Amino acid sequence: MAERITITIRASGAHPDVLTVQDAMRQVLDVFEMLGTMPGVEWKLADASINSPLHIVGEAVSLEPSVDVSVIARSQKQNLANSLRDICSGRLPSDPDFPVKTAKRVFSRNVNGVGLTEIVFEHGELITFTPALARQAIQVLEHRPPELFDIPSVREEFGSVEGTLNDVATHYNYPAVRIIESRGRGPVWCRLSHELQAEFQDKATYLDVWAHRRVRVRGRIKYGEDGGILYVLATDIRRIDDKETSLEAIKDQNFTGGLSVAEYLDRFREGSLG
Repeated sequence: MAERITITIRASGAHPDVLTVQDAMRQVLDVFEMLGTMPGVEWKLADASINSPLHIVGEAVSLEPSVDVSVIARSQKQNLANSLRDICSGRLPSDPDFPVKTAKRVFSRNVNGVGLTEIVFEHGELITFTPALARQAIQVLEHRPPELFDIPSVREEFGSVEGTLNDVATHYNYPAVRIIESRGRGPVWCRLSHELQAEFQDKATYLDVWAHRRVRVRGRIKYGEDGGILYVLATDIRRIDDKETSLEAIKDQNFTGGLSVAEYLDRFREGSLG
């Protein structure tokens, strides 16, 4: 089933018959901008009604055959829905990549020009911005810690990194673990998602950190201009257990083909083996 998002824009109560093209179109564009961008995924225009209220339906499509667009689009929608619910409840969104500047434009427009913005994510889940709620949302966003959001990145991808646990601390005020990446790319901060913070003690312990245990971290990997990893927004972390292997398990009784060690080494030096 295709992943869709439906946006309805209504005129303000002060001027119920006036919804300008500029306000309506910019509101729709900003909502889709809040969804974020992912490689290989685009949102096509699936349906539109230009009558007031303006009604737009976007459908996720894949530009790369190898990309499972439904999984990524569903994640985009869920992240945005969670962040908007947080704001509507008077809390800062837990997603450190939430586009605060774009959201403030949406809410500001909702108190000046747009009367109502409705977003349907799926299965009837509806989030509505009224002017009163928009004013509250602006206050929530304006009191955010300035270092918590809007860390610039060039690109991102879903994937995993492996390394050894090095530290447990905060990264820009966000709970995180630091690993030494196994490919020699240095330390990488992995921010723990809201759900993973509660599960962390079952995924890895402080003893694992002190022992520098190997782990695999999955999530959204953020890259900087130099191609290096800025940080990972982790959704899962798992220990990589090193299996102990005994000498008996790897010993090959027939390795020399029946030759003594001395004979085998002589032939090896002469290049007459095989």
